[in-house]
Amino acid sequence: MRGPNDYQEFRKKVDMMLDKALSKEAEEEVMKKIQENPEYESLLKNERNFRDFVRGNVVRPKVTPEFIQSIKDKVRFRH
Repeated sequence: MRGPNDYQEFRKKVDMMLDKALSKEAEEEVMKKIQENPEYESLLKNERNFRDFVRGNVVRPKVTPEFIQSIKDKVRFRH
């Protein structure tokens, strides 16, 4: 790995890949770099594990339709 900027740039690409925001060609390029560098492979594994943890453990609170309508009414009132 060359430097911190290269690492940060690669980390952005990994995030985009996991978000399915890369083209197929760009994703293949990222995967090639991951296969060539064990540190990058570790980065991908850690990011996947973190995302899986968040998906499995964060519970969004339920809101009632009345609460949503209340917010809409307040927005309309101010504009």
